[in-house]
Amino acid sequence: MKINTIKKTTGFHVVSLFVSAGLLFAACSKSSNSANTGTPLPVNAIRSTSLTGGNVKGTMLTDSTYTVSGDITVLPTDTLTIQPGTTIKVSGNHKFTIQGIIASLGTQAKPITITTQDANPQPGEWGGFQCDSAKSVTFLWTKLLWAGGADASGGTTQTIAVSVPIPVDIEDCWFVGGQDNQIGVYSTSTVKILRNSFYGNGTTDGDCIDFHSGVTGVVAYNVLWGSAGSAIKVFTSSTIQNPQTNVEVYNNTCVESGFRRGAAEPGRGVLIDAFSQARVYNNLLANNYWSLDITPTSDFAHTVYNNNYFYVTVDSLRQFMYPAGEKGTVQSGDIINLTTTGANDPKFVGYSTTVNPNNRIIPSNYDFHLQSNSPALGKGYTGTVTGLPSWAPALSSDIGAYVSDTTGGKGNRHAAGY
Repeated sequence: MKINTIKKTTGFHVVSLFVSAGLLFAACSKSSNSANTGTPLPVNAIRSTSLTGGNVKGTMLTDSTYTVSGDITVLPTDTLTIQPGTTIKVSGNHKFTIQGIIASLGTQAKPITITTQDANPQPGEWGGFQCDSAKSVTFLWTKLLWAGGADASGGTTQTIAVSVPIPVDIEDCWFVGGQDNQIGVYSTSTVKILRNSFYGNGTTDGDCIDFHSGVTGVVAYNVLWGSAGSAIKVFTSSTIQNPQTNVEVYNNTCVESGFRRGAAEPGRGVLIDAFSQARVYNNLLANNYWSLDITPTSDFAHTVYNNNYFYVTVDSLRQFMYPAGEKGTVQSGDIINLTTTGANDPKFVGYSTTVNPNNRIIPSNYDFHLQSNSPALGKGYTGTVTGLPSWAPALSSDIGAYVSDTTGGKGNRHAAGY
């Protein structure tokens, strides 16, 4: 009995050994196969590339193309993340309503593109990102093209609209062909609007950047061309002084803004208005209907401005160049073009002196980088700016958005055009 027991036991162990070896081999084989399947998809990956509308959450996958054929909603407890290299094509006038979190996380190597499916796009093809009840808004290295379609009342929509006190972080993005404001923030949000490029915004109205009702933060190193209204508008309220809009506006390049709105209410390169205050330094303002306008209703006593560059090539604009009959006066560090013979030309790499206010497509030869002999180089203010947040890039020793020293987040990173 003892021997039999030993034999049975020995037999069991032999079988176990083979089974264990087989399992080990299978496990090794499985592990080996898994190593060749690539990076695992996020648990919340959005695998369907055709979205017909409704509630959406999760992650749009890198280098994928998604089509959207209905209104999208991100609910208050949800997040929509868009990975680098993603393309989103919207079919028809559909919008993204963000009640939770939107994070469009493109990179310089792999920007994200959000556009219309129309092969011949026009302004106002889709409804933009309506974030009036969002928890957080982040867009990095994202191209937002041809937004601003009609809303339920028949009016146009903003490309990105925010009316709640949340962080708004928009950096290194392109905004092209919007029908209304490209960025509209109407709350006590803290904003980072850094190193973006805006081209051809607004048909008869619409600002590139429009702040109201207590916005604080930084607008810096942006390139803004051809806006129907103002390139940068800083506004509190026509009737209420608080909460006060209070922002830093520096090292932006604003060109040919304000014409399509019309002479009754032309746009500006930079407008500080309606109880708001700002620090306005190192902005390059070329051929805008009005250049810098600090109005009598602004908080003029607490608005500081200097080292801005004013350039016009059209005689009819000279009267509006500076100070445009408003509150502002010439400052010691300003550079001002006085004639049409080329004096104080900022020497853009590519620019025609002919202003075409109805052109919505930026000419291919326009390049607002500065030539090596530009008088804007080395003329920027680099001193202390009261209230500048610790996260903000420093002011440049050059004037404008394209600067020679791009360390520490300074300087627009985009090539000409989009």
